[in-house]
Amino acid sequence: MRRFRGIALMLVALALCVPAAQAQEAGQRVFEIYAGYYIPGIDDLDNDLTYGLRFGGRPTEAWGWSLQAGTLDLNQNNTRPLAGTVRDAQGYFVDLDGIWYVAGSNFGLFGGVGFGTVDIELQDTNEDISDDAFTYNFGVHYLWNFGTNSLVKPEIRLRKWEGDTYEKTDEEYSISYGWRF
Repeated sequence: MRRFRGIALMLVALALCVPAAQAQEAGQRVFEIYAGYYIPGIDDLDNDLTYGLRFGGRPTEAWGWSLQAGTLDLNQNNTRPLAGTVRDAQGYFVDLDGIWYVAGSNFGLFGGVGFGTVDIELQDTNEDISDDAFTYNFGVHYLWNFGTNSLVKPEIRLRKWEGDTYEKTDEEYSISYGWRF
């Protein structure tokens, strides 16, 4: 059910943007803000929100890059077995991705590496089980111009965390609004 909601959200976002024009062109850079739905790879944590900033470029018709920094809310789902044990859980990450625009279109396949940290505070203790992790991610997005210098980009991303405590694959469904220059 939770995956259905995330996919449904992305389809609605795509449907709203269909009439928009062609997207980011070769030689342009873009600054974006994004927000979306985050599904952690461990069921004891809530599905929640993710948001952040991206900066990227498209040096050629077929290739681009993106640098992203963001945060995510991983608070506990109180209907799970760990109810009452996790006080707060947050994640922070930085990703560097390479993007292939299939046949020079606005449909992009991307992948990259990054660094993330997950901060988990336990209830009724001073114990903090934080974990820093190497991450890698991959996904798909589509770009549309919106106005003269703006773009809208729905995106689906999978992020694999390679930490000592948190070693899961999470899902992210987001939409960004960006300024081309």
